[in-house]
Amino acid sequence: MAALIVNARVFDGTGTPPEPADVLVEGHRITGVGHVSEERRAGAEVIDGAGAVLMPGLIDGHTHLGFGSTVEHLGTRLEPDEEKAMLVAHAGRVMLDHGFTSCYSGGNRLPRAEVAARKAFAEGWQPGPRLRAASWEGSAGMVSPGKYDFAGTENRESDPKSVAAFVNSMADLGVDIVKLTLTGESALVEGSSRIMQFTEEEVAAAAQAAHERGVWLTAHAHSAEAVKLAVKYGVRAIYHATFSDEEAIDALAEARDRVFVAPTAGIIWAHLHDEEHPPTEGMETQASFESISRVAPELHKRGVRLVVGGDYGFAFNPIGLNARDLRLFVEWFGLSPAETLSCATRNGGHLMDMADELGLVRENYLADLLLVDGDPTVDIGLLADPVNLSLIMKDGRVHKLDPARRRIPAGARR
Repeated sequence: MAALIVNARVFDGTGTPPEPADVLVEGHRITGVGHVSEERRAGAEVIDGAGAVLMPGLIDGHTHLGFGSTVEHLGTRLEPDEEKAMLVAHAGRVMLDHGFTSCYSGGNRLPRAEVAARKAFAEGWQPGPRLRAASWEGSAGMVSPGKYDFAGTENRESDPKSVAAFVNSMADLGVDIVKLTLTGESALVEGSSRIMQFTEEEVAAAAQAAHERGVWLTAHAHSAEAVKLAVKYGVRAIYHATFSDEEAIDALAEARDRVFVAPTAGIIWAHLHDEEHPPTEGMETQASFESISRVAPELHKRGVRLVVGGDYGFAFNPIGLNARDLRLFVEWFGLSPAETLSCATRNGGHLMDMADELGLVRENYLADLLLVDGDPTVDIGLLADPVNLSLIMKDGRVHKLDPARRRIPAGARR
């Protein structure tokens, strides 16, 4: 059945202010924006927007569905694989409940489960976001998920063959994305965020294999050296970019038409406010906050496409809090709410490689839509509470419609 959303103000995802318009959805797609003729309205199920803001569904660029923690359930990451697979599906449903209709995965220890979830979400029999599935987070020499000690490259031989084999093995499983842990992570192993974990020869081998297999590369990259190497070898999405120097920022700006950066504000915030395990100096949490607060605004100013996604899925940073990044883009990085929403919609559509059909409210685009009570271009914090989402629609299917948002007969006076 067709759906007609009337009396709404439409934020189309481009950053322009919301404007009154009606939106017609037929099947999976938006087929009318603006004035919809009486003939086309006939037979449609009509939803009264009552002055709320209709916008594209949110797109997250860095969440770990398989880490097992959401605002409804805190996992241990020690569950058996069968339970972990169920948690992937659970996490997807929680994301959709909170208005995130698409997700570009940040990595999963069970890539087969994420590939299966991608199929289930797409077919609609399991609620969850439109998904790009990822590998587990590869380190050089690893042939299966293991313990990350971030030993660096100085005391081992370069091993491009094993890196290429890792990319190929993940491509064999059907993932869209292969993730490389180019640097360590000081939050896990103190002082390791600026230590390279791959040689240039290994990154080159990964890039060649990814190109041959038609998969994208994502890089966990805190240091300037890692960022520059990721750009040089065509990595599509760069996570963190925390300690980028001027050369790294220049490289990202020059590659802005092919690269995306997720500055992952959410997990930095979570570490800063973790009362149970407060950050130590060696975790570099304060240094990360100060550096990314300088780097991200400069990247945005220079046209680098920032995407939201704050490394959600950990017990101290669970899925369901993903919209925290929106507030931090405003408070930490100085973007306006409208600019932030464009990062979370239009930029996300580009990240998903669906720029011509995802991330905007336009005719012929996929009907991934949110109806927000209030104006998120004024108060970005509205999106942090799913109570404010009176309608969540993904792929033309209504996932949520608030009972208070009455439906009125097609053709009735407004």
